[in-house]
Amino acid sequence: MKVTYTNELLDNPDLAIKVFKQLKQEREEKKLLQLENTQQKQMIGELKTKADYLDQILQSKALVTITAIAKDYGMLAKELNRKLHELKIQFKQGQQCFLYRKYHNCGYTHSETIELTHKNGTRFVKMNTKWTQKGRLFLYELLKENNIVPIIEREV
Repeated sequence: MKVTYTNELLDNPDLAIKVFKQLKQEREEKKLLQLENTQQKQMIGELKTKADYLDQILQSKALVTITAIAKDYGMLAKELNRKLHELKIQFKQGQQCFLYRKYHNCGYTHSETIELTHKNGTRFVKMNTKWTQKGRLFLYELLKENNIVPIIEREV
Protein backbone atom coordinates (compact mmCIF):
# COMPACT_ATOMS: atom_id res chain seq x y z
CA MET A 1 0.00 0.00 0.00
CA LYS A 2 2.92 2.37 0.76
CA VAL A 3 4.29 1.75 -2.69
CA THR A 4 0.93 2.69 -4.20
CA TYR A 5 0.77 5.81 -2.02
CA THR A 6 4.35 6.70 -3.00
CA ASN A 7 3.54 6.14 -6.65
CA GLU A 8 0.43 8.27 -6.30
CA LEU A 9 2.50 11.11 -4.77
CA LEU A 10 5.08 10.83 -7.53
CA ASP A 11 2.37 10.81 -10.19
CA ASN A 12 0.54 13.77 -8.68
CA PRO A 13 2.94 16.55 -7.56
CA ASP A 14 0.03 18.75 -6.39
CA LEU A 15 -1.05 16.01 -3.97
CA ALA A 16 2.57 15.60 -2.79
CA ILE A 17 2.88 19.34 -2.14
CA LYS A 18 -0.43 19.32 -0.24
CA VAL A 19 0.61 16.32 1.91
CA PHE A 20 4.05 17.76 2.70
CA LYS A 21 2.57 21.17 3.58
CA GLN A 22 0.14 19.44 5.92
CA LEU A 23 3.00 17.43 7.46
CA LYS A 24 5.05 20.60 7.91
CA GLN A 25 2.11 22.39 9.52
CA GLU A 26 1.46 19.47 11.88
CA ARG A 27 5.11 19.39 12.95
CA GLU A 28 5.13 23.16 13.57
CA GLU A 29 1.93 22.87 15.63
CA LYS A 30 3.48 20.00 17.59
CA LYS A 31 6.58 22.12 18.35
CA LEU A 32 4.39 25.02 19.50
CA LEU A 33 2.32 22.72 21.71
CA GLN A 34 5.48 21.23 23.23
CA LEU A 35 6.83 24.73 23.93
CA GLU A 36 3.52 25.83 25.42
CA ASN A 37 3.40 22.67 27.53
CA THR A 38 6.91 23.32 28.85
CA GLN A 39 6.03 26.94 29.69
CA GLN A 40 2.84 25.85 31.45
CA LYS A 41 4.71 23.24 33.50
CA GLN A 42 7.19 25.92 34.58
CA MET A 43 4.36 28.32 35.43
CA ILE A 44 2.55 25.62 37.43
CA GLY A 45 5.74 24.93 39.35
CA GLU A 46 6.17 28.63 40.16
CA LEU A 47 2.52 29.05 41.16
CA LYS A 48 2.63 25.91 43.31
CA THR A 49 5.65 27.28 45.13
CA LYS A 50 3.80 30.56 45.74
CA ALA A 51 0.62 28.75 46.80
CA ASP A 52 2.57 26.56 49.23
CA TYR A 53 4.27 29.67 50.65
CA LEU A 54 0.93 31.44 50.98
CA ASP A 55 -0.61 28.41 52.71
CA GLN A 56 2.31 28.34 55.11
CA ILE A 57 1.90 32.05 55.88
CA LEU A 58 -1.86 31.77 56.37
CA GLN A 59 -1.38 28.87 58.79
CA SER A 60 1.03 30.94 60.85
CA LYS A 61 -0.33 32.28 64.12
CA ALA A 62 2.25 35.07 64.16
CA LEU A 63 0.80 38.56 64.45
CA VAL A 64 2.15 41.57 62.58
CA THR A 65 2.18 45.20 63.64
CA ILE A 66 0.83 47.89 61.39
CA THR A 67 4.33 49.39 61.47
CA ALA A 68 5.80 46.25 59.89
CA ILE A 69 3.12 46.18 57.19
CA ALA A 70 3.55 49.90 56.51
CA LYS A 71 7.31 49.42 56.02
CA ASP A 72 6.56 46.97 53.18
CA TYR A 73 4.84 49.88 51.42
CA GLY A 74 7.41 52.53 52.28
CA MET A 75 4.94 54.22 54.64
CA LEU A 76 4.75 55.17 58.27
CA ALA A 77 2.20 53.38 60.45
CA LYS A 78 0.27 56.67 60.81
CA GLU A 79 -0.01 57.00 57.04
CA LEU A 80 -1.25 53.44 56.58
CA ASN A 81 -3.71 53.78 59.45
CA ARG A 82 -5.03 56.99 57.88
CA LYS A 83 -5.38 55.26 54.50
CA LEU A 84 -7.23 52.31 56.07
CA HIS A 85 -9.59 54.80 57.73
CA GLU A 86 -10.19 56.53 54.37
CA LEU A 87 -10.97 53.12 52.84
CA LYS A 88 -13.51 52.48 55.64
CA ILE A 89 -11.58 49.53 57.05
CA GLN A 90 -10.80 50.82 60.52
CA PHE A 91 -11.33 53.66 62.94
CA LYS A 92 -9.44 54.85 65.97
CA GLN A 93 -10.94 54.97 69.42
CA GLY A 94 -8.64 56.29 72.08
CA GLN A 95 -5.22 54.93 71.27
CA GLN A 96 -6.41 51.73 69.57
CA CYS A 97 -7.59 51.00 66.05
CA PHE A 98 -10.69 48.85 65.50
CA LEU A 99 -12.10 47.37 62.32
CA TYR A 100 -15.50 48.50 61.13
CA ARG A 101 -18.34 46.03 61.63
CA LYS A 102 -18.07 44.67 58.10
CA TYR A 103 -14.56 43.37 58.86
CA HIS A 104 -14.38 42.86 62.61
CA ASN A 105 -15.39 39.16 62.59
CA CYS A 106 -13.19 38.14 59.66
CA GLY A 107 -10.13 37.17 61.69
CA TYR A 108 -7.99 39.98 60.29
CA THR A 109 -6.83 41.45 63.61
CA HIS A 110 -6.18 40.46 67.17
CA SER A 111 -6.06 42.71 70.21
CA GLU A 112 -3.08 42.18 72.42
CA THR A 113 -2.71 43.47 75.96
CA ILE A 114 0.71 44.83 76.82
CA GLU A 115 1.97 46.03 80.16
CA LEU A 116 3.94 49.27 80.23
CA THR A 117 5.61 51.35 82.91
CA HIS A 118 5.30 55.13 83.25
CA LYS A 119 8.43 57.19 83.86
CA ASN A 120 7.35 57.52 87.48
CA GLY A 121 7.37 53.70 87.85
CA THR A 122 3.63 53.03 87.88
CA ARG A 123 2.45 50.22 85.66
CA PHE A 124 -0.47 50.26 83.27
CA VAL A 125 -1.86 48.10 80.48
CA LYS A 126 -2.55 49.10 76.91
CA MET A 127 -4.45 47.33 74.16
CA ASN A 128 -2.61 46.97 70.89
CA THR A 129 -4.17 45.89 67.58
CA LYS A 130 -2.07 43.51 65.50
CA TRP A 131 -2.82 41.95 62.15
CA THR A 132 -3.07 38.23 61.46
CA GLN A 133 -1.52 36.75 58.34
CA LYS A 134 -5.03 36.49 56.88
CA GLY A 135 -5.47 40.19 57.61
CA ARG A 136 -2.14 41.00 56.06
CA LEU A 137 -3.22 39.24 52.86
CA PHE A 138 -6.53 41.12 52.97
CA LEU A 139 -4.65 44.42 53.23
CA TYR A 140 -2.36 43.45 50.36
CA GLU A 141 -5.32 42.74 48.07
CA LEU A 142 -7.24 45.83 49.20
CA LEU A 143 -4.29 48.15 48.76
CA LYS A 144 -3.44 46.64 45.38
CA GLU A 145 -7.03 47.32 44.23
CA ASN A 146 -6.34 50.94 45.20
CA ASN A 147 -3.06 51.07 43.25
CA ILE A 148 -0.88 50.82 46.34
CA VAL A 149 1.69 48.08 46.00
CA PRO A 150 4.57 46.99 48.22
CA ILE A 151 7.98 48.43 47.44
CA ILE A 152 9.18 45.04 46.21
CA GLU A 153 6.54 45.04 43.43
CA ARG A 154 7.17 48.53 42.16
CA GLU A 155 8.90 49.01 38.83
CA VAL A 156 12.32 50.57 39.13
